[in-house]
Amino acid sequence: MLNKFTVGLALIALAYYFGQRSSNSNLAEKSNVDASTLLIGWEEQIRQPARKMKRVAIGLNVCADLIVKATDLLKVMHVEPGKPLEHNVFTSLESLQQTFYYFFQRGAAVERFFSNDKLYQKIIEYTDTLKEKTYYIGGNAALMAQKMTDSDIKILFIGPVGPKVNAMFNKNIAVAKQCLRERDEVHLIMEYAKGDKWGDAVAPVATRLITSNDYANSRLDFLEELAANAKDFKPDLIALSGLQGLGDLTPEVKEKRVAEVLHQLGMLPQGVPVHLELASMADDATVRQLATQVFPVVHSIGLNEQELTYISKTNNGPHPDLEAVNGYAEIGAIADILYWMLTSLREGQRSRTPNLSRVHFHSLTFHIIATRVGTWENSASAAGAGARVGGLQACNFTTVIDPSKVELRIPRAFSRSVNFAPLRREALILDPTQPISVWRRGDVEFNFSPVLVCKKPLVTVGLGDAISATGLLYSQYLAKEMPW
Repeated sequence: MLNKFTVGLALIALAYYFGQRSSNSNLAEKSNVDASTLLIGWEEQIRQPARKMKRVAIGLNVCADLIVKATDLLKVMHVEPGKPLEHNVFTSLESLQQTFYYFFQRGAAVERFFSNDKLYQKIIEYTDTLKEKTYYIGGNAALMAQKMTDSDIKILFIGPVGPKVNAMFNKNIAVAKQCLRERDEVHLIMEYAKGDKWGDAVAPVATRLITSNDYANSRLDFLEELAANAKDFKPDLIALSGLQGLGDLTPEVKEKRVAEVLHQLGMLPQGVPVHLELASMADDATVRQLATQVFPVVHSIGLNEQELTYISKTNNGPHPDLEAVNGYAEIGAIADILYWMLTSLREGQRSRTPNLSRVHFHSLTFHIIATRVGTWENSASAAGAGARVGGLQACNFTTVIDPSKVELRIPRAFSRSVNFAPLRREALILDPTQPISVWRRGDVEFNFSPVLVCKKPLVTVGLGDAISATGLLYSQYLAKEMPW
């Protein structure tokens, strides 16, 4: 006879099968997980790696982020809601307005290049009339560098650094001398909070639109300085970001810059892992080029649900039309795409054995670090630490998360796959006392952690970079030996 506990688990599993896709938010609301219990669970499960990193070389994108409230800026520019339509590049106020409205309704982050330099500078001038605006360090690579110095790691930064950013950098960040410039590249961050209204639309989550007229980072300026400086610095890890800007270049220029990326990566010493952090992309050809040429050369990749599904869609992967609803994407489908990246995509690009062995997926509501078995250690702790820092930074807490200000937004029971029957049939039941779960599919290991989502976020920019940086600090690459 079945006992009550077994029946309860079965009912939860059935709730997943019949309700996850149509009512994810309802399942999350009914999970009733106490945040303080989950926080204690993280503390018990998260451990430092056996060998900590001491020196990290990071490049290439860096800028000064100008952060404003989106609806305030649109108001002073007299821009009203119109037709919601996605544009890959901004050429006018109308293309900005339409794209902002398109993603504002969906509560999705987006980043686009503004090709009209005179109009972009005029928009920056409009920000001078706002009562509230703030400059911060910007650029995925620069934000990762700044976050890693929380652990007193020595950082060498390679990229176009201007005076504003150089003054804001932590003292543990050394900028390669060749990379210092007289002027900062300025990126405009148009933030909005959950519940903000624009016309008839209400933002379902807090996030932002980013735009810039930044050619230096699009061209990957100072890329040629990467290998030589990294060799002299002797890092434990090399982290790169900014390659998403290649989509703003002409095909001819892009081809040359990708070739230089491969040349620089090819000159790096074997045994030093290379992490590539991705960001919002909109050009199909660029994504295919990165997936087929660059991904196999790096050891680790960090990305979110938009970037992951875009890679799958442009490279004939699984679940190409998967979408996040209120910040939640189906967990089993995400795991399927990660498995595909580390098997079919990884092994189908080059005749030699590719390096790619780790993918850190981060989203608003959960994280998964997928690795090839035997290549990385401490990945479960890395997933939990990354998820924890997401809630910590979003709420702008200093060291401890206040459990009353965060919430769980995933189902208590979920499938670990959509297209792999053994994992699809058996639902995983989230245990808040041990929130980090680990499972395998073939020679790919999945390390899963829920996120305690900040109810009223104060920070949205740089969360993915802080998450990936933290995850890397807790990860240990199993190199046979370091070259120095």
